[in-house]
Amino acid sequence: MLTKREKAVVLTGTITVSALAVFAYFELDRPMALWFHALHDNPVEDAINALSVLGESQWYIIPALVLWLWFRRKGRALPARQALYLLLANIIAGVAVWMLKIPFGRLRPKMLFEHHQYGFEGLGLRYPYVSFPSGHSITIFATATALALLFPRYRVPLFILATVVAFSRVTRGAHYFSDVLVGSWLGVLVSLFLYHYMFGAKHGTH
Repeated sequence: MLTKREKAVVLTGTITVSALAVFAYFELDRPMALWFHALHDNPVEDAINALSVLGESQWYIIPALVLWLWFRRKGRALPARQALYLLLANIIAGVAVWMLKIPFGRLRPKMLFEHHQYGFEGLGLRYPYVSFPSGHSITIFATATALALLFPRYRVPLFILATVVAFSRVTRGAHYFSDVLVGSWLGVLVSLFLYHYMFGAKHGTH
């Protein structure tokens, strides 16, 4: 069970993210996407874009699976449970994001750049129609949140890195800002709820 403080944070965060996402959809998404699309040969943007690869789940699922199997074989219960937690956080985040992508069917920025199309079509089954929410963002924030809960001393650099990686999806023109915003918050929620389910409030690694 979440503590009262955590429940308040979850509720406040969900309301805030929802409101910001709606505002971004109408006021920020298109101008931000077009602005970044117009940039060329920008070394800062190129460096940020290169970090986008860290939002791919295979970088976390495979090592977490290997570590889980290794620690289980060695009889080390806590590290095995931590590795399993990271593994499940990424798997659940991946399933959750596709459960939203397909029914929403949001057009990616590519459709705005090439065909001046914007909005939600519903039943998105192809790449140009599965922009919302951002899969890279849910993955990196699920991973960062999981690691921050297990190793709190590293939470600041973890969330800074997660923010840069998630935002790189906007600078690359792969997602709108609201896609990234919602995906990031969903990643936090997945890992937070799973943490309490697997460890309860007493567990902590410092």
